[in-house]
Amino acid sequence: MKRLAKPTLLLILPFLIACGSSQDKANGPETELAGDEADETNLDYTEPTGLNPADTVVNMSVTEVNDRLREHAQVLVSTYLEMGEALVQEDIATAKSRAEQVREILERHEQENLDLEQEVKVFYTEAAHIIREGAQNALLADQSQPVRTAYAAMAPAAYRLARIADFDGETLFYHFCPEALDGEGAYWLSRSEEVKNPYLTSQEQKSCGKLVTRL
Repeated sequence: MKRLAKPTLLLILPFLIACGSSQDKANGPETELAGDEADETNLDYTEPTGLNPADTVVNMSVTEVNDRLREHAQVLVSTYLEMGEALVQEDIATAKSRAEQVREILERHEQENLDLEQEVKVFYTEAAHIIREGAQNALLADQSQPVRTAYAAMAPAAYRLARIADFDGETLFYHFCPEALDGEGAYWLSRSEEVKNPYLTSQEQKSCGKLVTRL
């Protein structure tokens, strides 16, 4: 993962596919702490997600994203990646264990002074809140499908944090499957360029999806 060399981060999705789209569900400019208590209900996926170019856009004008935030984002995203790898293997127990680790990472850092500029703080806390809420909902789930739904909700925020994380040159891959979640569609971030679908359960479906972009 390369360090950001310019003050503006901008990645525009280079293509669209014929799927339903939805508005980006960012929470706006609120600056709630990453450790704020998440809602204890599964995230709502009643409308198709589709392939939304807004999910691969990072707009943030900053003079510096500091090293401590890069390192923190790397740990957080790495744990999210392990959650997805467990879902690929149908290991729901391990996926939920990683969700618990995600929550612990955010709780451990919520009071830590990362010395962030205001714009970076807003960017980080919005993404971190979404990821924590997804992790909380995964932990509340008593079946595999709600765990996958919660994991899908975390994906765009994990992608955005991966853009500022320090992965020391490691390439990550952002995939999309229109058949995921009963045809609603979902993203996932992966260490593998080969499609290994964490949402579909049969071995024949594990290759369903396409590469959106690489980081």
